[in-house]
Amino acid sequence: MSTRSPRATCTALCLATLLAFGSPVPAQQAAESPAALPRAGRTDIPAAVLRVTTRLVLVDVVVTDKDNRPVTGLTRDDFTLLENGQPQTISTFSFESPAVRAAGQPQPPPLPENVYTNRPEYRMPPGPLTILLLDALNTPATDQSFARQKMLEYLETQLLPNQRTAILALTTNILILQDFTADPALLKAAVRKHLPQTSAALAREEGGLEVPEAIASAVSEQVLQNIERFETESSAVALDSRVNTTLAALRIIARAVAGYPGRKNLIWVSAAFPFTFIPEDSDNYDLLRFYADDIRRTASSLTDAQVAVYPVDARGLVGAIGAQLPTAAESGRRQGRVAIGRDAGTAMDNRIRPMHDSQHTMKQIADATGGRAFLNRNDIDRAVTLSVEDGSTYYTLGYYPEDKAWDGKFRKLQVKLSRSGLRLRHRRGYYAIDPTESLRGEARKRNKGEAASDTEDVEERKAELRAALSNPLPATAVTFRVGVPPPAPAAAGNPARVECRFLVDAHTISFVEKAGEQDSNLDFLVVAFNPEGKGVASGYQTVETRLPPDRFEWVKQNGLPFTLSLELAPGRYQLRMVVRDNRTGLVGTADASVIVEEPAP
Repeated sequence: MSTRSPRATCTALCLATLLAFGSPVPAQQAAESPAALPRAGRTDIPAAVLRVTTRLVLVDVVVTDKDNRPVTGLTRDDFTLLENGQPQTISTFSFESPAVRAAGQPQPPPLPENVYTNRPEYRMPPGPLTILLLDALNTPATDQSFARQKMLEYLETQLLPNQRTAILALTTNILILQDFTADPALLKAAVRKHLPQTSAALAREEGGLEVPEAIASAVSEQVLQNIERFETESSAVALDSRVNTTLAALRIIARAVAGYPGRKNLIWVSAAFPFTFIPEDSDNYDLLRFYADDIRRTASSLTDAQVAVYPVDARGLVGAIGAQLPTAAESGRRQGRVAIGRDAGTAMDNRIRPMHDSQHTMKQIADATGGRAFLNRNDIDRAVTLSVEDGSTYYTLGYYPEDKAWDGKFRKLQVKLSRSGLRLRHRRGYYAIDPTESLRGEARKRNKGEAASDTEDVEERKAELRAALSNPLPATAVTFRVGVPPPAPAAAGNPARVECRFLVDAHTISFVEKAGEQDSNLDFLVVAFNPEGKGVASGYQTVETRLPPDRFEWVKQNGLPFTLSLELAPGRYQLRMVVRDNRTGLVGTADASVIVEEPAP
């Protein structure tokens, strides 16, 4: 069957402003025959999930008895699923447990030479997946030391056989300490290498100006209030940065594992992530911070990727009894800050409130994603074990919402059982984002009654592409293969032409019917980095396809082809390849290596 290349439309997005290096290398569109491209084959996603103006909502349900033991043997008829109180038709149903997964999945065929992919089956080991996130950004160094020791004890004595675990660290960004493996030696080595460190973000929030008593008694009340205001503003700004970094990291994790089938358990060992920021001085009400909406939207991204969060408080057993009482000096001065009329009771309350606030956040995120928070216990190694066990046995219910009015609002989910005496835990809801529109763009603007401008759309896309380039975890929401044939040696005085031949899995991108044809809109980006990690060349193009029925059927079976080229001087390069669905905002990334040989003498 003959094909033609998709019709491409270049947008005004300029990589000169997107990237901090050089001028963009013009992207080239190439017509390819199906035989010339690596075949994508079919994915693990059923054909019914093809993103054509519809949305399948997946709800993972953990069912336990009164002793928290998993309940098996339930059928589709035992469940009732409601959205905003309205019953929904359960379209897909499955049961997952270690015994079911032990049957194993067939291994994918080896990739041809010079072909790369971000498809999960090539990276995902068999067995349930656990992500252990060690949070150094939100955790004091002393608590990190305690948690680190407990994690080593867990890996030494409680790691389950075939429990595939990845270990990540959160500092000012995400670090991969160990990719998915069941080898305890590799996991323990990763934890040992990650030494406790002082969180600069926490230090900025807690820092204060020392005002000697002699000076404090000599200046006016207004000056003291100005000092207090300055400290509070500095703390608020530092807290904003810490919250944004943390939520961005959680979204990176969601994008990285979105293409992996089934439930993923994220065990988040942390201490001090806030839900709100309330200044001690009520006169500074304008500095109030409420992060609830941002947290809910991040939780929604996690649940859409079937990630259940299990927060484990790295502080161990804490509470009002364990909180340190203020000293006599601190009754008149709050930790080196000027205090005005504060007694010991107020100082005590100011210490306990952030702790309760952070634990409230942990519970909220756990509840929203169907996980479970483990707080106020010193055996946090056991808490990790319980988290893994809890998330390993579950039922997955899938449905297509009856309400097709995609208004961007939050929809509440409720699951009921025909049997009594059982406990259920599942995601609390999702945001009704139009599956054919950007998750963070059009639907959000329409919900606010604003018109979406081209500039706003471009800025959003630039931000997403920048993030895709810098994220250490490959994104899997959009999956693809890409062939990078060895380029011909560079001619004397001229760069070599490097081709990246994409084949995008059609089941992971959205299509909209227009005049009998299926339309999609994708961004393709390739950036070449030299051995020092500097970007030296790039290729970018926006591709809009209009596929008649026969070509659409072929694309569903084989993938959507597109070729992007860039020119490189002799040398070794690492390529970061990005595909973004401009309607859903979903992204996929993959990496490849290429060598451009010197010209022949």
